[in-house]
Amino acid sequence: MATKAMNVQAIEKALGEPWADTRARLEAAGGASASHKELADALYPQFDGVVEKHGWWVQGAVVAYEQEIGRRVPGQRADGTFDVAVSRTLTGTRDDVITRFAFLIDEGTLAGVALDGEARTSTTEKRSFWRANLEDGTKFEAAAEPKDEGRTMLVLTASKLPSTEALEERRAALKELLGQL
Repeated sequence: MATKAMNVQAIEKALGEPWADTRARLEAAGGASASHKELADALYPQFDGVVEKHGWWVQGAVVAYEQEIGRRVPGQRADGTFDVAVSRTLTGTRDDVITRFAFLIDEGTLAGVALDGEARTSTTEKRSFWRANLEDGTKFEAAAEPKDEGRTMLVLTASKLPSTEALEERRAALKELLGQL
């Protein structure tokens, strides 16, 4: 599956060069025979001090390249597992939204999968979190961040999914959870 055009356009804009130039840099760094880390390590210093949040954009460029050469598909991590995230803006404070989400967890299951241990909550200056490991080996995170006065964006993320099929199943389950809020 090829890289989505919008991803390449955002990378071009952020790095300030055409995708063909970034691709050439990655090929010069070893291309398809280099690991993700080797490609990122080679590209990182080339944009240090030149591009704001260059580490983020370098990682994005390496992932886009890996998708383009067929090493991974969208949503796939370097270790072969998959992540999926869904989001919705809701009324309420970030802590209220996380609390409302936590009430949806039915008898220790999330999206039909039992929790592996206790869920964990935490806060940073920007976000409130609810995290859990699931018995199927996947991980889950709910993150709430204020969007504007009285509204909060809630992002539900499932990670360590074993396949694109599991990704789509979990996406549907997460959307259903959002719909209940």
